[in-house]
Amino acid sequence: MKDILDKYICKIEGHGYLKLDYSAAKVQLVVDEGERLFEKLLVGRPYSDAPFITARICGVCPTAHTLASISALENAFQVEVNKDIEHLRRILLAGQIIQSHALHFFFLAAPDYIGLDNALEIADKKPAVFKMALALKEIGDDIVRTIGGRQVHPVTPTVGGFNKKFDRKTLADLKKRVDANMHFAVETLDLAQRFKYPGDNFQFSIHNFQTNPNNQSLNNKKSPDSGQARMTGWRPSQYFALTNGINYDVIGGKITSTERVKADVQDYSLNIREKVVAHSTAKHATHNKESFMVGALSRVNLQTKFLNPKAKTAVSKFKKVKLPSTNPFHINLAQAIEIVHFMEECSKLFGVMIDGKEPILKMPYRARKSEAAGAIEAPRGTLYHWYAVDDKGIIQNCDIITPTVQNLANVERDAEFILENTKKLPEDERYRLLEMLVRAYDPCITCSVH
Repeated sequence: MKDILDKYICKIEGHGYLKLDYSAAKVQLVVDEGERLFEKLLVGRPYSDAPFITARICGVCPTAHTLASISALENAFQVEVNKDIEHLRRILLAGQIIQSHALHFFFLAAPDYIGLDNALEIADKKPAVFKMALALKEIGDDIVRTIGGRQVHPVTPTVGGFNKKFDRKTLADLKKRVDANMHFAVETLDLAQRFKYPGDNFQFSIHNFQTNPNNQSLNNKKSPDSGQARMTGWRPSQYFALTNGINYDVIGGKITSTERVKADVQDYSLNIREKVVAHSTAKHATHNKESFMVGALSRVNLQTKFLNPKAKTAVSKFKKVKLPSTNPFHINLAQAIEIVHFMEECSKLFGVMIDGKEPILKMPYRARKSEAAGAIEAPRGTLYHWYAVDDKGIIQNCDIITPTVQNLANVERDAEFILENTKKLPEDERYRLLEMLVRAYDPCITCSVH
């Protein structure tokens, strides 16, 4: 394979590069960060340490690890939480998804579509876009800080509930801020649905899919062979997410796929299998030995009908994109859809908490010898934690499967699909498309080598 060792993929979380064989259309995404062995680090420690230690796996999605860890331990100890605790956890996770999506969409992915080389140019050349980005990132941060105790590595959620009470005025003030910033979420989705995404049945050349917010071409220059490189449809993938058939699920639910998988979270290891690959320090996960996708596009594909009203109405008015979609570049669009949805979700749940009775935020339980899995929807997809605990509450074994590990094999298959369908394009254009693809998946390399 042709190595590109000195050209790491920019604008992703962590370090990775592509090994390519253009003629054979073979791709390997090399993750070369060292394994950190968090699962072994937890063995021998009290169960109560797990939510705090696993949050340190990642500085981008620590809240997701905290809540997945708590979910697994509560399943192990058979803890039943009430609606108030559930609502606050859903608000907290929604805030995590908003802050993560805003960061990725605007500063890592959007430059590919609005004619900029990097995020630093947004403030000078696209001030309106920069304003949207800051507003949404700030509101996501404030939600996590208020409910989680701080912006990174939350401290208030714990097994059995929360170790802090939240006064109604604080929640009411935050609801007002969410409502006041809702228009930025809607404008973000409007911007995203006007991007020209590679693979949307038009000339597959990097010169032809960069657009500005007014949907006008920023560069009309064409590759000599770009007219020969036209996509007619994307390869199919299987899409996985948690669903419950009632609402847009992010905590609990069943492991569900577009190929009719419907499994209990406790059976995650029968459906999601990890394997070591020679070219990467991150494992790859498969289902029935085949790659699959998790994340925003998977959730939207499986649960479009459960989107909140503003998001659902906006999706129904799309002219260029129809859901469900098989185009992985639409992950960026799905993230914008979810920003609207989760802003609405926060507003709705804040309203419930403000109008309800004084909440009980800590449930009694007893640690016991047991083992169980828990799963939540992290920004990048389904996150699994599993623990085995002895009768003294000491962790004996642990397993964590992150969303990026589940996506890596699919990234490589999609990258090979691009190479197979762009043979008439120059190599630098083909490589640029591959970089865009990896960015669209929003990989968290730090999580993948946990």
